[in-house]
Amino acid sequence: MSKVIYLTGAPAAGKSSLTRLLFEQVRNLRIWEYGARLTEHCAARSADIIVQDDLRAKSAAIVTEADVTEVDAQLLAFVNDHRGKSPIIVDSHAVTKESYGYRITPFSLEQFACLNPDEIWVLYISPEETRRRIGNDAGGRPMVTEEEARTHTTLQASVAATYGMAIGCPVYMFDGTLPQSELVAKLGRRLS
Repeated sequence: MSKVIYLTGAPAAGKSSLTRLLFEQVRNLRIWEYGARLTEHCAARSADIIVQDDLRAKSAAIVTEADVTEVDAQLLAFVNDHRGKSPIIVDSHAVTKESYGYRITPFSLEQFACLNPDEIWVLYISPEETRRRIGNDAGGRPMVTEEEARTHTTLQASVAATYGMAIGCPVYMFDGTLPQSELVAKLGRRLS
């Protein structure tokens, strides 16, 4: 069986690193990295050069609700094209840190039911680890306080739990501070 996994977590939790490592180990794995696709979409409609670091730093100033709606439709088409043929990981997070606080731009519950993942995975790390990782490699992410990091993780986990309850899908929370090789092995087995 080829599973569809919705992978989420706050910034710096390790989602992109994890998916790259899983891609190297899991045969035919398809990955939809939402941030990259949203960046491509926004760049295509703008005269400005936009890179993913821009979206991380200035999300609400660049990304509109219409952009999210369009990329959501592209995601659903991608999953429908590959479902049952290959394992799929959708790397996404609905919660963004903004200058005024947070913004949640989730799928509607109807859209999430159409996505119909087999499992939802949430990566989490401590607020201290979040700050350490952002300090080492911001990649456009704004530095946050420990309280902001904690809030972001809690909000993202809440969205994931809501999705899971709405469609009856199990939600698994994984410690993103585990050694990468151990975490990749565990999650690779879940995909098999």
